[in-house]
Amino acid sequence: MGNIIDTIVFSALAAAGFYLFFLNAWGSVPLAGALAFACVAAGRRLVKKRPRRASLARVRGELLRLAGLPDAQAQAELAALLHWRWPGEDFALAPVLKHPEATLTTGDLLNAWKANRDAAHLAVAATCPAEPRTLAYARQLTDPAVAVVDSRALSRILRRTLPAEAPRNSASGNSTLAARLRARFAVWPSLLARRVRPRNALLAAALLALYLRGASPLYLFSALALLAHFGVALGQRRVGRRLFEE
Repeated sequence: MGNIIDTIVFSALAAAGFYLFFLNAWGSVPLAGALAFACVAAGRRLVKKRPRRASLARVRGELLRLAGLPDAQAQAELAALLHWRWPGEDFALAPVLKHPEATLTTGDLLNAWKANRDAAHLAVAATCPAEPRTLAYARQLTDPAVAVVDSRALSRILRRTLPAEAPRNSASGNSTLAARLRARFAVWPSLLARRVRPRNALLAAALLALYLRGASPLYLFSALALLAHFGVALGQRRVGRRLFEE
């Protein structure tokens, strides 16, 4: 109950703040109300994108399953995941199958690198998180260059590839329709991540400077829209657009 009250209060305060901001910028009550509603709705949509406990449990169970597979089968499944996420890239794959509570060490990385010296690029896919020093060490390796895809990166891929859970009420078509809509809208974060560019932030700064020098409020709205797009897309780029940069 407390979470519901907090959500209502926060949404009301955010709506009031957006309404006053847009009313001061344009002086139109209907426009300010519509924009405030759109901003609050978009914010709630982004908050709901956070993975739920059930989804996290399913992903962890999938990591445990991969870790327990025979090496050849695990390599085939991990290769399918990585090529789905980074299509068209050519790399050798070295799976490191460990419990998700373990860590990928520099020793694990060195052994995988030495076993694949004939490759041009090497992707090390681990079912456990990588230590910070392991990630730093991977950037130092060459011939082949190494990219680490640990359990955190795999989890983000699995959340997008695991089949949706069966609807609780299969007799009603509403659940199936909702699942289809969620599946369609789920591509938006990936589209944002592929189109984010640093120049968007520079353009937003320029528009904001023009607004501060007395230009139209439209410049302010355009700057805020660009910054919002850049921020959301930047957050989605925790798994890079390319596994190996050219």
